[in-house]
Amino acid sequence: MRFEAVAAGLRDLDYCPLTSRAVGRLLYELALEPGVDEVLELGFAHGTSAAYIAAALDEKGSGHLTTIDRPKALEHRPNVEELLESLDLRRWVTPVVATSYNWELMRMVEQATRDRETRPCLSLCFIDGAHSWETDGLAFVLVDRLLRPGSWIVFDDVKWTFASSPSLRESARVAAMPEEERVEQQVRKVVDLLVRTTPGYEVQLLGNLALAFKGARGAPQFQHFPEVAAAFLRESLLRGVLR
Repeated sequence: MRFEAVAAGLRDLDYCPLTSRAVGRLLYELALEPGVDEVLELGFAHGTSAAYIAAALDEKGSGHLTTIDRPKALEHRPNVEELLESLDLRRWVTPVVATSYNWELMRMVEQATRDRETRPCLSLCFIDGAHSWETDGLAFVLVDRLLRPGSWIVFDDVKWTFASSPSLRESARVAAMPEEERVEQQVRKVVDLLVRTTPGYEVQLLGNLALAFKGARGAPQFQHFPEVAAAFLRESLLRGVLR
Protein backbone atom coordinates (compact mmCIF):
# COMPACT_ATOMS: atom_id res chain seq x y z
CA MET A 1 0.00 0.00 0.00
CA ARG A 2 1.38 3.40 -0.99
CA PHE A 3 2.20 5.86 1.79
CA GLU A 4 -0.42 8.37 0.69
CA ALA A 5 -3.06 5.64 0.68
CA VAL A 6 -2.40 4.50 4.25
CA ALA A 7 -2.15 8.13 5.44
CA ALA A 8 -5.53 8.87 3.83
CA GLY A 9 -7.07 5.74 5.33
CA LEU A 10 -5.90 6.70 8.80
CA ARG A 11 -7.15 10.25 8.33
CA ASP A 12 -10.64 8.92 7.60
CA LEU A 13 -10.82 7.12 10.96
CA ASP A 14 -12.43 8.93 13.88
CA TYR A 15 -9.62 9.02 16.44
CA CYS A 16 -6.54 11.01 17.50
CA PRO A 17 -3.36 9.20 16.30
CA LEU A 18 -0.44 9.02 18.72
CA THR A 19 2.01 8.66 15.82
CA SER A 20 2.33 11.64 13.50
CA ARG A 21 2.29 11.38 9.73
CA ALA A 22 5.96 12.48 9.70
CA VAL A 23 7.05 9.66 12.02
CA GLY A 24 4.87 7.31 10.00
CA ARG A 25 6.67 8.39 6.84
CA LEU A 26 10.06 7.62 8.37
CA LEU A 27 8.94 4.18 9.57
CA TYR A 28 7.37 3.48 6.17
CA GLU A 29 10.55 4.35 4.30
CA LEU A 30 12.73 2.25 6.60
CA ALA A 31 10.39 -0.75 6.39
CA LEU A 32 10.24 -0.44 2.60
CA GLU A 33 13.93 -1.31 2.28
CA PRO A 34 14.49 -4.65 0.45
CA GLY A 35 16.44 -6.28 3.31
CA VAL A 36 13.83 -5.51 5.96
CA ASP A 37 11.76 -8.61 6.71
CA GLU A 38 11.28 -9.25 10.44
CA VAL A 39 10.21 -6.04 12.20
CA LEU A 40 9.52 -5.51 15.91
CA GLU A 41 7.52 -2.71 17.54
CA LEU A 42 7.35 -2.12 21.30
CA GLY A 43 4.16 -0.20 22.10
CA PHE A 44 1.30 -0.15 19.58
CA ALA A 45 -1.49 1.89 21.28
CA HIS A 46 -4.16 2.33 18.52
CA GLY A 47 -1.90 0.67 15.94
CA THR A 48 -1.08 3.77 13.87
CA SER A 49 2.65 3.15 13.59
CA ALA A 50 1.98 -0.55 12.98
CA ALA A 51 -0.22 0.45 10.04
CA TYR A 52 2.53 2.55 8.45
CA ILE A 53 5.03 -0.29 8.80
CA ALA A 54 2.54 -2.89 7.55
CA ALA A 55 1.70 -0.69 4.55
CA ALA A 56 5.36 -0.71 3.52
CA LEU A 57 5.52 -4.51 3.85
CA ASP A 58 2.33 -4.76 1.81
CA GLU A 59 3.74 -2.44 -0.85
CA LYS A 60 6.80 -4.63 -1.40
CA GLY A 61 4.90 -7.87 -0.80
CA SER A 62 7.08 -9.37 1.93
CA GLY A 63 7.96 -9.15 5.60
CA HIS A 64 6.25 -9.39 8.97
CA LEU A 65 5.71 -7.11 11.96
CA THR A 66 5.42 -8.28 15.56
CA THR A 67 4.02 -5.53 17.77
CA ILE A 68 3.71 -5.73 21.56
CA ASP A 69 1.71 -3.74 24.10
CA ARG A 70 -0.19 -4.14 27.37
CA PRO A 71 -3.78 -5.46 27.55
CA LYS A 72 -5.05 -1.94 28.27
CA ALA A 73 -4.06 -0.90 24.74
CA LEU A 74 -6.95 -2.98 23.39
CA GLU A 75 -9.37 -0.56 25.09
CA HIS A 76 -8.47 2.11 22.52
CA ARG A 77 -11.03 2.81 19.82
CA PRO A 78 -10.10 1.90 17.24
CA ASN A 79 -7.74 -0.68 18.70
CA VAL A 80 -4.88 -2.23 16.78
CA GLU A 81 -6.98 -5.11 15.42
CA GLU A 82 -9.81 -2.84 14.24
CA LEU A 83 -7.45 -0.32 12.68
CA LEU A 84 -5.44 -2.89 10.73
CA GLU A 85 -8.59 -4.68 9.56
CA SER A 86 -10.09 -1.41 8.31
CA LEU A 87 -7.00 -0.86 6.14
CA ASP A 88 -6.75 -4.51 5.03
CA LEU A 89 -3.26 -4.78 6.55
CA ARG A 90 -3.94 -7.32 9.30
CA ARG A 91 -2.17 -10.18 7.54
CA TRP A 92 1.21 -8.46 7.83
CA VAL A 93 1.07 -8.03 11.61
CA THR A 94 1.03 -10.17 14.75
CA PRO A 95 -0.14 -8.09 17.73
CA VAL A 96 1.07 -9.54 21.03
CA VAL A 97 -0.65 -8.53 24.27
CA ALA A 98 1.58 -8.89 27.33
CA THR A 99 2.07 -7.28 30.72
CA SER A 100 5.79 -6.82 29.93
CA TYR A 101 7.38 -6.49 26.50
CA ASN A 102 10.74 -7.27 28.06
CA TRP A 103 9.37 -10.66 29.09
CA GLU A 104 8.33 -11.27 25.49
CA LEU A 105 11.80 -10.16 24.36
CA MET A 106 13.31 -12.67 26.79
CA ARG A 107 11.27 -15.38 25.06
CA MET A 108 12.46 -14.20 21.66
CA VAL A 109 16.08 -14.25 22.80
CA GLU A 110 15.55 -17.70 24.27
CA GLN A 111 14.10 -19.01 20.99
CA ALA A 112 16.97 -17.48 19.01
CA THR A 113 19.67 -18.93 21.26
CA ARG A 114 21.32 -22.27 20.60
CA ASP A 115 24.57 -23.57 22.08
CA ARG A 116 25.10 -20.28 23.94
CA GLU A 117 24.87 -18.26 20.74
CA THR A 118 21.98 -15.92 19.88
CA ARG A 119 21.24 -15.75 16.18
CA PRO A 120 19.96 -12.27 15.23
CA CYS A 121 16.58 -12.30 13.48
CA LEU A 122 15.32 -8.69 13.41
CA SER A 123 15.95 -6.15 10.66
CA LEU A 124 14.12 -3.11 12.14
CA CYS A 125 12.80 -2.14 15.58
CA PHE A 126 10.61 0.75 16.74
CA ILE A 127 10.63 1.45 20.50
CA ASP A 128 7.71 3.61 21.63
CA GLY A 129 6.48 2.08 24.86
CA ALA A 130 7.37 2.74 28.48
CA HIS A 131 9.71 5.71 27.90
CA SER A 132 11.54 4.85 31.09
CA TRP A 133 15.18 4.06 31.80
CA GLU A 134 14.21 0.99 33.80
CA THR A 135 12.15 -0.63 31.04
CA ASP A 136 13.67 0.63 27.81
CA GLY A 137 17.27 0.31 28.96
CA LEU A 138 16.76 -3.45 29.25
CA ALA A 139 14.68 -3.44 26.06
CA PHE A 140 17.64 -2.05 24.11
CA VAL A 141 20.01 -4.68 25.53
CA LEU A 142 17.62 -7.45 24.48
CA VAL A 143 16.80 -5.97 21.08
CA ASP A 144 20.52 -5.60 20.38
CA ARG A 145 20.89 -9.37 20.82
CA LEU A 146 18.17 -9.93 18.21
CA LEU A 147 19.12 -7.20 15.71
CA ARG A 148 21.08 -8.09 12.60
CA PRO A 149 24.04 -5.96 11.54
CA GLY A 150 22.91 -3.37 8.98
CA SER A 151 19.63 -2.65 10.81
CA TRP A 152 17.97 0.32 12.53
CA ILE A 153 16.40 0.87 15.94
CA VAL A 154 14.09 3.90 16.11
CA PHE A 155 13.45 5.43 19.56
CA ASP A 156 10.47 7.76 19.85
CA ASP A 157 10.01 10.53 22.44
CA VAL A 158 13.65 11.17 23.34
CA LYS A 159 12.60 14.53 24.82
CA TRP A 160 9.60 13.15 26.74
CA THR A 161 9.41 13.31 30.55
CA PHE A 162 6.94 11.98 33.08
CA ALA A 163 6.54 15.52 34.43
CA SER A 164 5.45 16.84 31.03
CA SER A 165 3.03 14.03 30.18
CA PRO A 166 -0.59 15.30 30.17
CA SER A 167 -1.90 11.80 30.90
CA LEU A 168 0.60 10.79 33.61
CA ARG A 169 1.96 13.85 35.40
CA GLU A 170 -0.93 14.02 37.88
CA SER A 171 -0.98 10.28 38.55
CA ALA A 172 -0.12 8.79 41.92
CA ARG A 173 2.68 6.81 40.30
CA VAL A 174 4.44 9.91 38.98
CA ALA A 175 3.76 11.89 42.16
CA ALA A 176 5.63 9.19 44.09
CA MET A 177 8.73 9.46 41.88
CA PRO A 178 11.79 11.42 42.98
CA GLU A 179 11.90 14.75 41.13
CA GLU A 180 14.96 13.65 39.15
CA GLU A 181 13.01 10.75 37.63
CA ARG A 182 10.00 12.93 36.86
CA VAL A 183 11.95 15.58 34.94
CA GLU A 184 14.63 13.46 33.27
CA GLN A 185 14.43 12.64 29.56
CA GLN A 186 14.78 8.93 30.21
CA VAL A 187 14.74 7.67 26.61
CA ARG A 188 17.55 10.14 25.88
CA LYS A 189 19.51 8.58 28.74
CA VAL A 190 19.07 5.15 27.17
CA VAL A 191 20.35 6.50 23.85
CA ASP A 192 23.30 8.43 25.29
CA LEU A 193 24.47 6.02 27.98
CA LEU A 194 23.67 2.63 26.45
CA VAL A 195 23.30 2.90 22.66
CA ARG A 196 26.08 5.38 21.93
CA THR A 197 28.49 3.46 24.16
CA THR A 198 27.76 0.08 22.55
CA PRO A 199 30.41 -0.68 19.89
CA GLY A 200 29.13 -0.74 16.33
CA TYR A 201 26.27 1.78 16.65
CA GLU A 202 25.85 5.10 14.87
CA VAL A 203 23.20 7.42 16.34
CA GLN A 204 21.27 10.10 14.45
CA LEU A 205 18.85 12.52 16.12
CA LEU A 206 15.79 13.77 14.24
CA GLY A 207 13.52 16.04 16.24
CA ASN A 208 12.02 13.89 18.99
CA LEU A 209 13.43 10.68 17.47
CA ALA A 210 16.74 8.89 17.86
CA LEU A 211 17.81 6.45 15.16
CA ALA A 212 20.49 3.92 15.99
CA PHE A 213 22.17 2.05 13.13
CA LYS A 214 23.93 -1.20 13.92
CA GLY A 215 26.77 -1.41 11.45
CA ALA A 216 29.32 0.59 9.50
CA ARG A 217 28.64 3.99 7.94
CA GLY A 218 29.51 2.50 4.56
CA ALA A 219 26.63 -0.01 4.67
CA PRO A 220 23.97 0.50 1.97
CA GLN A 221 21.24 0.86 4.61
CA PHE A 222 23.15 3.72 6.27
CA GLN A 223 23.92 5.41 2.97
CA HIS A 224 20.19 5.52 2.19
CA PHE A 225 19.41 7.30 5.46
CA PRO A 226 19.66 10.91 4.11
CA GLU A 227 16.73 10.17 1.76
CA VAL A 228 14.68 8.71 4.62
CA ALA A 229 15.49 11.69 6.83
CA ALA A 230 14.57 14.11 4.05
CA ALA A 231 11.15 12.48 3.68
CA PHE A 232 10.58 12.84 7.43
CA LEU A 233 11.65 16.48 7.41
CA ARG A 234 9.40 17.30 4.46
CA GLU A 235 6.39 15.85 6.27
CA SER A 236 7.33 17.73 9.45
CA LEU A 237 7.81 21.07 7.71
CA LEU A 238 4.52 20.73 5.85
CA ARG A 239 2.78 20.54 9.22
CA GLY A 240 4.93 23.16 10.93
CA VAL A 241 6.38 20.90 13.58
CA LEU A 242 9.49 18.74 13.76
CA ARG A 243 7.91 15.61 15.15
